[in-house]
Amino acid sequence: MQNHVAIIIIQNYQLQDNMGNRQAQEEEIDDNRFNAIQRGLLKIQSGFQVFRNQQDEKKIKKLDEIDRPKNATLCPEFYDMIADEYRIQFDKKTVKKKFKRYPPFRLENGDIYEGCWIHGKKHGLGILLQQSGTIIQGEWQNDALLDGRIIYPNGDIQVGNQYTYANGIIFIGDDDYGIEKHPDGSIYTGEFHNGHKHGRGQFIYSDGSVYSGDFVEDLYSGYGELKYYNKIVYEGQWFNGQMHGLGRLKWPDGREYEGEFKYGLKNGPGKMKYSDKSEFHGIFESGLKVGKGRWIDSHQQLQEREIENGHMLDPQLKPPPSQQQQND
Repeated sequence: MQNHVAIIIIQNYQLQDNMGNRQAQEEEIDDNRFNAIQRGLLKIQSGFQVFRNQQDEKKIKKLDEIDRPKNATLCPEFYDMIADEYRIQFDKKTVKKKFKRYPPFRLENGDIYEGCWIHGKKHGLGILLQQSGTIIQGEWQNDALLDGRIIYPNGDIQVGNQYTYANGIIFIGDDDYGIEKHPDGSIYTGEFHNGHKHGRGQFIYSDGSVYSGDFVEDLYSGYGELKYYNKIVYEGQWFNGQMHGLGRLKWPDGREYEGEFKYGLKNGPGKMKYSDKSEFHGIFESGLKVGKGRWIDSHQQLQEREIENGHMLDPQLKPPPSQQQQND
């Protein structure tokens, strides 16, 4: 009886062991099948991606080369018409390859465009040669320049809000405000109107002189202060670039004039202070004292003085005798 029980137990163990092996084999088969499916899917996805990339390339090429305005005609003479500044960017081989992919076309208005098109509009990288001679190159979007530069026939170059003029002046800004840099190192910072310095601004010259004040059509006009490189300072009214109106002119040795100016010269009522603390109060004409004036000497003594040839006469000196008096 005991032997029979032992045989049943052994048979049960063998049955369980066979079932475990069968389950393990089935799991291995499932894993292999899953991995195969995954590999197949990846292969399909990769193939689809390659196909899609090829389709995208064909589509892009079609848009670039075929999708252009119907009124555009091939313009093989474009290369000979374009400026030297553009030609030197490419060697001959590059140019030939480039022109095969992006052939230049003459538009209905006479301009020539070479670059990318989308739905009949300039879209992507391209260069436009206008009839006026202006060259526009960069990235386009729906026929408008998105980013790039403009080369004008006179040699001026515009990149964004920066203009480099043919005379070497660099301007950064917009229609209302900007910075203008000159080749000699002078810098203007301030307001603009219609391309001119107009409004409030500051001009720093290469010699160290500084003007801060009002401008009208590029000239000092209004109120401003000019500090010369030699430490002379004028503060007051200006007109057409000259001291004009009420103002104060100071010299580094202590002299100071305060009064009226006319076209850069002392003109009208004014007061002149000297380095020895003496003063003259009177009328000026074309930069010279005229008529009579009040003289306050360094000891604060007041005198009325006659003016002759712009100089005050000393009241203590008698005029020279006449020829008749000398003969008597």
